[in-house]
Amino acid sequence: MVMQNKIKSFVDGLGITVYQFRQQTSIANKTAYDLYNNPLQYPGRDVMDKICSAFKVQPGELLEWVPENQTGNTTTNKDNNGEKQDD
Repeated sequence: MVMQNKIKSFVDGLGITVYQFRQQTSIANKTAYDLYNNPLQYPGRDVMDKICSAFKVQPGELLEWVPENQTGNTTTNKDNNGEKQDD
C-alpha cells in the first residue's frame, strides 16, 4: 500500500496554476512544485495545515491510499503474502 498526494488533481480542479496555489497557501515555491509534480511527496504537518486552511478542505481531499499493485511499482516479485519470490 502506498499513500499519494492528490495535489496535482486538486490544483488542476481549481483551475489555478501552481504559482497561484503557492501564493494562496504561503508555502515554499519548491514545496509547491514538488507536491504538484510528485504524488509520492508527502506534505508536512505545517504545509498540510496551510493548504487546508487556505482552501477550507480536509486532509482526505489531498491524500489517498493506493494499493501497491495499482501504483505501477513492480520492482520485486512478491507472492500473495508479500514475501519476495525467487526468480
